[in-house]
Amino acid sequence: MVVVSGVSDSPLAPLEKLELMLPGFKGYKRKDLIRQDDVLVRQAIKMRLVNAQEELGLRESRLAAQNPFDPRISEYEEILSLLRGVSEEVGAAPAGMYTFYTRFKLFEEDMMKIVEYDLKLLTTADEVLKQARGDADPATLRQLISEIRVAFNDRQKLFSPEKIR
Repeated sequence: MVVVSGVSDSPLAPLEKLELMLPGFKGYKRKDLIRQDDVLVRQAIKMRLVNAQEELGLRESRLAAQNPFDPRISEYEEILSLLRGVSEEVGAAPAGMYTFYTRFKLFEEDMMKIVEYDLKLLTTADEVLKQARGDADPATLRQLISEIRVAFNDRQKLFSPEKIR
């Protein structure tokens, strides 16, 4: 008799990881759920970035209370500005590029690329939050924020027909 456990020893696929990270995520499996899944992913990314902003804002406030002329204050301001910008880009993007996916077919390979971008974006946003809660290195935060911006822009292109990418 073979006993099968409920948990596999094999590594999780990006889609499985996203489903664990985002309750309610359906994996872009049905065309009518693409918009909903896209909104869910973008909200999760934005929330992590907003939480990082709050953490860094508190750190900046404490620093300014101790020494209003500390040069690190301007570094935090720059990073907060970058975070605000990228979190607004993520939050304000058209959901699932609604106007396009209703008229153009999204191919499976594009959907898998979107899932890979989603996982990268969420794990990078988690790292930004972790850095913000810890002893954040400004250069590391700038790099992570840049990675999010580039990955998000590349991700959004996948919702467009290949001809106009």
